[in-house]
Amino acid sequence: MRFSNITAIVITALLFMAFCFIPADVSALSMSEGFDPQTRLPAVLSTDTLHQSELYSKNSDVVLEIPGVARLMTLYLATERIPQDELIVISQTVEWIDAREGAEDRVPLLAGDKLPLRFLLLKMLFDNSDAAAIAIAERVSGTSDHFLLEMQSAAQVLGMTQTEFFQVDIARAERESEVPEAILLAIERYDEYSKEEDPEPLVLPEAEALTQTARTTLRDLQRLLTALHSNVRSKALLSVSEELIQITSKNTQQIVAMRSPAAHFMTLSENRMNYVFLHLSDRYSLLCCVGTSPGGLPVMTVAVNLRQAGITTPTLQLYSDLDDFYTKSPLTRAGEKYPGAPEKAENGELFDLIYLDSVDYIHPQSDHFLEQTLDYLGNAPYPIPLQKNTMTGQVVFTLKNDIRIRVRVGSDRDILADNGLISRGLILMTRNPNLAYTIAGLSLILIMALLVMVSREMISLRYWIRLQRIELNAQAAHAILFGDKNFKRNRK
Repeated sequence: MRFSNITAIVITALLFMAFCFIPADVSALSMSEGFDPQTRLPAVLSTDTLHQSELYSKNSDVVLEIPGVARLMTLYLATERIPQDELIVISQTVEWIDAREGAEDRVPLLAGDKLPLRFLLLKMLFDNSDAAAIAIAERVSGTSDHFLLEMQSAAQVLGMTQTEFFQVDIARAERESEVPEAILLAIERYDEYSKEEDPEPLVLPEAEALTQTARTTLRDLQRLLTALHSNVRSKALLSVSEELIQITSKNTQQIVAMRSPAAHFMTLSENRMNYVFLHLSDRYSLLCCVGTSPGGLPVMTVAVNLRQAGITTPTLQLYSDLDDFYTKSPLTRAGEKYPGAPEKAENGELFDLIYLDSVDYIHPQSDHFLEQTLDYLGNAPYPIPLQKNTMTGQVVFTLKNDIRIRVRVGSDRDILADNGLISRGLILMTRNPNLAYTIAGLSLILIMALLVMVSREMISLRYWIRLQRIELNAQAAHAILFGDKNFKRNRK
C-alpha cells in the first residue's frame, strides 16, 4: 500500500515537472507588442488599412466625450441616404440656428434657399456648423430628434456598442454647458503626464453616463471611419482641403471659399494623407486620418487630444515611428503557384492551383507574424470546361493575431469538356510547350511539302492538257488535207 502511494506521488511529480518545462509559445498575439513610440497623445489607435491589424493602441477602449463623432455619423447617414446632387431646402429653424452661430465672414443660410448637399456637408465638417447639420438631419429624418435616434441605430448596426449620441447640434451644446468634471480631471492628469520625463502609463477617466454631446471610444470611432472609408462619396469629401463652391441664395449666385481646418496637417504630411477629419473641441479634440507613412505603410489613425492645439505633430511623428517597427511584405503574387496538393476536375484530370491576386500585408520587421499552416477552401471535383485563372477556391493565411487573409486561387490551365483523343492531345501540348512547337513545325513542313507536290502535279496536268489539244488540232488538219471523212464523223 505504501509502495503504491509512493509510486502515485512520483508519477504526479513527474507530470507536474513535464508540464512546467514544456516550452511556452512566445509568439505575440498582438502585433503591436514591443512597440512603444512614447507618444504624448492622450489616446490613439492606429490600424493598417490592408487587413485591419492593430499597429498601436493607447487608451482606445476608454469611453470619452468626443463631440466630433456626431459630425462623422451625420456624414455617414447623409452619404448613405441622400442623393449626391440633391438640393436641400433651408427651414426657418436652420436660418435661426445659423444666425446664432454669427460668424462675420459666413454666408447666411436663409429660409427657402435650396443649397447643394455637398456645400452643407463641407460647411458642417469645416466650420463645425450646427445649422448645416440640422438641415441635413431634417432632410433625412424630418426632425433633429428623429435623426438622433437614427444616429444611435446606425451606431449599433456598425458595432459601435460604446457610443451614445445626445445632441445633433454639438457646438451649441458645448457653448451652453460647462466642461465636465471628467474632462477637467483628465486635463490635470495629462498636464502632469506631459511634464514627466519617464511617465507612467496615462489613465484617462471615463466620460460621465450623461454628457452634453456624445460619448464613444476610439475603437468605435475606428469602426465608423472604416465604414466611411468604404463609401466613395464620404472619402471624396474628407479628401478636400479647400474648395470654391457656387450656391444660389435669394436668386443671387455666390462663390463660397471653404477651407478645412486640417489643410495645414495635410500639407505637413507632404500629401501622404488621403483624407483627414479634424474637429477642435474643449472636450476631446479629434483627428482622423487615412494615408501612408513616410515608408509607404497604409495606416488609419484615430487620435484625440485634451487641447485644441498640439495634435497634428505627435500624429505625424507616430507615422514615422511606425516605419521603425513595421514593414510591408508581399504575401502572394498573381500567377504564382500554390504549394499545396493539386485539385481534380470532374473528368478526373488533376491540375495545379495558382494565386489569382497580389496581396501585401504589414508585420513587425523582426517577425513575419504568420502561422505555419495554410487552409484551403474548395469543393472538388470541379465541373468542366474549366478555364485558366477561373476561381476554384480560396487559400486562407492566418496571422498570429487570428486575422485571416483570404486569397483567391484558380486553375493553372484550361481543361476541356471532351475527354477524347483530340482533347487529350491538346492537353498534352498545353503541358509540354516543346512538344507543341515540334508538332507545329512538323505540320508546317508537311503542309509545305504537300503544296509543292500539288503544284508539280498541276503543272504536269496543264502540259498534258496542252498536248491533248495540239494532238486534236493535228488530227483535224490531217483530215482536212486528206479528206478523212471518218475523222469528221467521229468529231461530230
